[in-house]
Amino acid sequence: MKLAIKNASVITNNDADAVLRGARVHVDDETIAYVGPQEGAPVFAAQREIDAAGRIVMPGFFNAHTHVPMTLFRCYADDLALKEWLYEKIFPAEDKLTDEMVYWASLAALCEFAAAGVVGFNDLYSNCGAIAKAAQKSGLRALLGRGVVSFTEEAADVRIKEAVELHEQYHGTGRIHVCMAPHAQYTVNDATLERVARIARERGMRVHTHVSETKSEHEECVKQTGQTPVALFERLGLLDVPFIGAHCVWVTENDIDILAKHGATVASCPRSNLKLASGIAPLTKMLERGVHVALGTDSAASNNRLSILSEMDLANLLQKGVTGNPRAIPARDSLRLATLNGARAMGEKSGKVEAGWNADLIMVDNGGVRYAPEYDALASVVYAGESGDVCMTIVGGDIIYENGKCLFADVEEIRDRLESYAKVILS
Repeated sequence: MKLAIKNASVITNNDADAVLRGARVHVDDETIAYVGPQEGAPVFAAQREIDAAGRIVMPGFFNAHTHVPMTLFRCYADDLALKEWLYEKIFPAEDKLTDEMVYWASLAALCEFAAAGVVGFNDLYSNCGAIAKAAQKSGLRALLGRGVVSFTEEAADVRIKEAVELHEQYHGTGRIHVCMAPHAQYTVNDATLERVARIARERGMRVHTHVSETKSEHEECVKQTGQTPVALFERLGLLDVPFIGAHCVWVTENDIDILAKHGATVASCPRSNLKLASGIAPLTKMLERGVHVALGTDSAASNNRLSILSEMDLANLLQKGVTGNPRAIPARDSLRLATLNGARAMGEKSGKVEAGWNADLIMVDNGGVRYAPEYDALASVVYAGESGDVCMTIVGGDIIYENGKCLFADVEEIRDRLESYAKVILS
């Protein structure tokens, strides 16, 4: 769509951290065509002109690690440690899932994303064809991976076959890309991990997996293999391709150096890690050593929100608290974790409001008292903003959310379906 946005305060998130006042933005289909002063702006035949007075235009957020169908399990298994949460509650419930349930639960998550300014997400799960269909309907950018486990050799063969078929069917279609997604070191044996790495290299795919989420997981790996999960993944070739490691709470100094050496991305999920009592990832050390850090929500079953804005604020405050340094992850860096870094992890040219970049934008209502006085628009969003302030979400030039309304789905129908599916889960 061709859009013209006028009278905007624009957080560009560019290299100069420029914030423009009374600016104009032109969106030419998928791409930003112009960002600058109203006066002297090029003539542009817009299909719609939007007056952004009292609004902030900024890059949309990227959720670098999530499991969208698990909205169906929100508040189903709370106040548990990860192992108990997984093996006693979540894994048995997941055995009851159907493609239909996954589609509608995914659509619920994508509505929540759109309302919270999320324009792209990186997902690891099963029934990925259903997730892909929900993503196509929503218009969001998606990096999808069929979770691979190897509890048996037969299970590993089936999961890898499904992962390859997902890549063949959906990779590069619309705004969807596909990665290899071994679940974790403790659920996938070395031989299967090597197969995953080989397939990813041959097909030019990313790898997305859980890494050192809990202390017990990390220590058990060292006990069994003599290596940390990160070192093991490096030895098996998983870090030879673009790599996204979720959590990385218990990584060592050497692990951090390995991740930096390979240009890997850490997808930190601070709220989920706190709720499951898994710990606090050493993000400040990672950033100081050159590790690429993005933010994720994990699932609605362990968070229980799907707000990257909330994760951005929490990640920032936690690092200040644990390091005793009030300058740890300043507001401008926090915004990059939530936008530019997540986009880079997914291979998307998004995260800046700049000509030539993807038109993945959000509009934030800064007319309320929480934004007054506005000394610094960027800091206001990071430290005082809430997801409910998002009043428009644009992905690839398409408006998918506006003024409280999800434009790609009937939220009431989704809610009714999830309530009916919950009865199946509880049966």
